Amino acid sequence: MVQGTRGGIGRIAAMLVGLAVVLALLLAGEARAGTYQVAQCGWGVGVDLDPALVATEGTAFFLDPAGCMRAPGSGPVGMGFEGGVAPDGVPGLARARWIAPPGTSFRAAHVTWFGNPQPRNWQGLGVDVDARFDLLAYSWGGVAPARLDLPIEGHAWAFEAWLQCLLEGPVIGCTRSAASTMHLRDLIFALEDPVAPTAQLGGPLAAAGWHRGTATLELDAADTGAGVAGATATIDAAPVLALAPTCAVQLVEGELRATKMQPCPPNATQASEVDTARLADGVHTLRACATDFAGDQGCAADVALQVDNSPPTASFATAAEGQVAAMVKDRYSGSAAGTISVRRAEAEGWTDLPTAFDRDGSGTATLTAPLPDLVAGTYLFRVVARDAAGNVGSAEKRVSGSAAEVRQGAAKPKRGAPGRTPGPRDGGQGPTAQGQATRLTVRLGPSGGRSSHPARQPGAGGSGLTVDYGAAATVRGRLTDAHGAGVGGRPIAIVARPTAAVGRPPERRRVVTEPDGRFELRLAPGTSRRAVVAFHGGGGFAPAPRRSLALRVRAGVTLAAMPRSLRTGEAVTLEGRVDPGAARIPKRGKVVAIQYLERASGRWRPALDARTDAKGRFRARYRFRYVSGEARIRLRATAVPEAGWPYAEGSSPPLLLRVRG
Repeated sequence: MVQGTRGGIGRIAAMLVGLAVVLALLLAGEARAGTYQVAQCGWGVGVDLDPALVATEGTAFFLDPAGCMRAPGSGPVGMGFEGGVAPDGVPGLARARWIAPPGTSFRAAHVTWFGNPQPRNWQGLGVDVDARFDLLAYSWGGVAPARLDLPIEGHAWAFEAWLQCLLEGPVIGCTRSAASTMHLRDLIFALEDPVAPTAQLGGPLAAAGWHRGTATLELDAADTGAGVAGATATIDAAPVLALAPTCAVQLVEGELRATKMQPCPPNATQASEVDTARLADGVHTLRACATDFAGDQGCAADVALQVDNSPPTASFATAAEGQVAAMVKDRYSGSAAGTISVRRAEAEGWTDLPTAFDRDGSGTATLTAPLPDLVAGTYLFRVVARDAAGNVGSAEKRVSGSAAEVRQGAAKPKRGAPGRTPGPRDGGQGPTAQGQATRLTVRLGPSGGRSSHPARQPGAGGSGLTVDYGAAATVRGRLTDAHGAGVGGRPIAIVARPTAAVGRPPERRRVVTEPDGRFELRLAPGTSRRAVVAFHGGGGFAPAPRRSLALRVRAGVTLAAMPRSLRTGEAVTLEGRVDPGAARIPKRGKVVAIQYLERASGRWRPALDARTDAKGRFRARYRFRYVSGEARIRLRATAVPEAGWPYAEGSSPPLLLRVRG
């Protein structure tokens, strides 16, 4: 018989040999990671059938899916199969088939099944497992409405239900003088999705090389099975881009279930502008992860995001007579190009000199240029340098005198700054780099007794801490010399910038090290921030590389429900508030996900979304229509990460609802 067809007598007769009916061996709701449930033909949900299947064959056989949406009391509720009146022995078939999305398979089916086939007509349920067909349940006679729990083994890619005139012909044929009927309703399929989704980063920000200013980041997610339920891109674990596709889901019997075989889209993409100036200079970790509806997660390979928003430092250096020289330094991306120019003081335009650019392995470069023929007068010399990220720094010096004095002055460093890299007043861009080497180690820790989850990387630029809304944090660290001894009495600069626009300037603080080099500073409660800790040198010590700390603050959310105990058919009112603190609620309102705790997997699953008003308040209603018995449902409200929202994901304390059928 052709694969997927139940009408061939030879194949069906072969299946009947040694046939056993399998019933009630698997309990519903035993979901595990990588498994999701699909509700069909009940609870106000229609059916998502295989569109390529020919639903009927032969004479006077009918399939009516419209009964799935029929209101109680208006006729048999469920998908109707009928073998209508015809001459006895005239063959025919009505069938429905559901196809598992690519890479997934049916693991169980829970259905309400009933019917009344006439003699030698039969009804059945089965699955295609790879190249074979397995019967799950069948009957030659009437079946009263019954709930079947059917386990399924192997890679079952299709589930099928049928009503058929099996024995045809005028001698021993099926009875067609009266109609045969079968109904299915309240189907719940458990599908296994073992393949994790994929996430991919794109756009200029994900490209190799150094970055500065604002750049576009693109996030793509794909899943061939249950579909993409969400994806997030993070920098040092702080969300910068989030995907939340619309999925075909509904709360059924207190559980969020799909209403289509592939409930979420197979692909989702989004782009956002990221301001790298809010990040500390250096290397950061750019990561992307996607989650499918089955709960599987897949992540792209981490991308090393190199950020340099600081210009290089430039200063004039000693040169041979007849030349002018400059030194350019850049701590991060390194010096990339530079030009020395000259003009008379009274002139307006600069003349670029043929400049040789010699860069060493540390990122420092030496620029030299021959002097043109100069007469007596006052001249300005300028060096303009660019680093590999595109930042530009410059320095100038003024030389006056006879032609010989001008040539001598051009070959010497700028007056008042022999042997050092100039600061801003000298025409340079940074502090002195001379002195004994230093090392700065820092970490973030909680302040007080509130819950927090530190992620320590002592001494590294990516240290992080997550705290609850309203909690403070403390920056702790130590400044040491090249031998590990503490350096006391030195100023440490700490700049804390919000991770998103909150309308407030960065917080700039200064703390002096203790005699053993240790220091600490309390960061007051607020939004998520990135703190940059720096020692700029001085007192015989060289600057230390800056350290970056990510303080992630969970959003503050409350949730209340009224009533807390209700009956099927009644509605619960859910209301609460997202506390913006120093932030601003987005113009369209803050997205809040109302989630329920899935008992079997222990995961919080989305039930419905709400948006707040301008003050952060939200309100939603949900009516429980299909709960039988008594259900205990735990709910919480979660403020999800969004671009421009300066808080990490935060949830309200869970509350318990009791719903009685």
